[in-house]
Amino acid sequence: MNNKNEILNDVLNSREMRASLRSNFVENNLCTLSVSLNIPGYPKSNPEINSFFKEVLKELNPFLVANRITVKHEDEVVITDNAGDFFIVPLICDPHTLTAIKELTETFEFNHSVGRLIDIDIFNNQGLPVSSGKKKPCYFCGEFSAVSCMRNKRHSYEEIRTKLFNEVNKFLKNKKEKSVINKLTSFATKAILYEISLSPKPGLVSFSDTGSHTDMNFFTFLNSSASLTPFFTEFCNLGYHFSGDYKNALPQIREIGLRAETAMFSATKGVNTHKGIVFLFGLSLFSIAKLLSEKDSYNDNEFRKIIKKICKGIVANELVNDGKQATTHGEKVYQKYGLKGAGVRQEVEDAFPSVFHQSLSFFNKNLNSISINNEYSVQQILQKGMLYIMTVNNDSNILYRSNLETLKEFQILAQKAIDNNDAYTELCKFCLTNNISPGGSADLLSVALLLHFVKTEQL
Repeated sequence: MNNKNEILNDVLNSREMRASLRSNFVENNLCTLSVSLNIPGYPKSNPEINSFFKEVLKELNPFLVANRITVKHEDEVVITDNAGDFFIVPLICDPHTLTAIKELTETFEFNHSVGRLIDIDIFNNQGLPVSSGKKKPCYFCGEFSAVSCMRNKRHSYEEIRTKLFNEVNKFLKNKKEKSVINKLTSFATKAILYEISLSPKPGLVSFSDTGSHTDMNFFTFLNSSASLTPFFTEFCNLGYHFSGDYKNALPQIREIGLRAETAMFSATKGVNTHKGIVFLFGLSLFSIAKLLSEKDSYNDNEFRKIIKKICKGIVANELVNDGKQATTHGEKVYQKYGLKGAGVRQEVEDAFPSVFHQSLSFFNKNLNSISINNEYSVQQILQKGMLYIMTVNNDSNILYRSNLETLKEFQILAQKAIDNNDAYTELCKFCLTNNISPGGSADLLSVALLLHFVKTEQL
């Protein structure tokens, strides 16, 4: 009994302190808006409830701004005490509009997925509550008003708290999922835009020229990039919710990829700009999302393990044609050069060795908030990161257009160009002269950038 009395006294004392906070605003003739949570029983807060409360405040702020409700953020108070989580802020408004403001905040509560937990109170400049006359429904049953169920003790604290915590955890889980997927989609789009913006590139389309290509330009790539963004989200959703054997993941990734290719060809009038990226980002986004659905942070080793599980045996399964005539570009190059011509399939079966060779670590060290504000620095960093890939990647695009000797010469020139701008110019001329375009390396550059953003920007 003494323990219950102590808890009750602690809660009452905390509520008195809140009333005192409101009184301080009243002394300055200010109306207030406050937010608290309806948490039955004790304790009134824990890490999950506090996280939920912070998310509510994040959602409430743009709602207030959008509805032209102005508050004095510099005077706001956010506390967690024995009575739970609490937020109070003075309103800048005509007192005659308080009823309308109250009705708007009730709309926020009503439309929120866990709105019956949220109490947004409006007080006038005399410290009196503003009421719309509506009764909030019971959180547990929704059939009667919350006050009626409380007075009649229709539900126990235990059953209410069990339901409450389940819904709060579900809300936080969904919030995390949406945030992760939105950010991954953004990182993916940013990565391919960075790649196309690097100018000039040896044999590749860039802002400054079209390299060895005559059927596409910078804007073709922009159109393609815009068309692919929704499918990046689909890859993430698939990975986030995937369960079972990873050998079953590849066909599902490819099904989304085929629809993405259709959208790409529609946007580019039939030109293949990002077919390689669709495949590589399908695998990458799936794997990153899967990893982040299970853990709080990204890890290179775990990412590579997932990629290897998905792509186990992909070279043998898709390029070895048992003496039949090769029909696809990949089959033809593999038939002629063996594993050196296995291209992107060998790259994914080995979990991106060209990306993890030097490029990714170089970006992680040099591509940061300081360098990103200097266009010249960004171009130089992207260029060097791309060259690190080109020195080790057996680009099947080059092999298909030329031969192994040309690829080896290209790699030697790429190595020389890493710290030599004249050699870089020579490399660009070499690609034009030999009509080659290292598109596979460009795609891997985008993968390196995607992983860099995941590793260094807040998820």
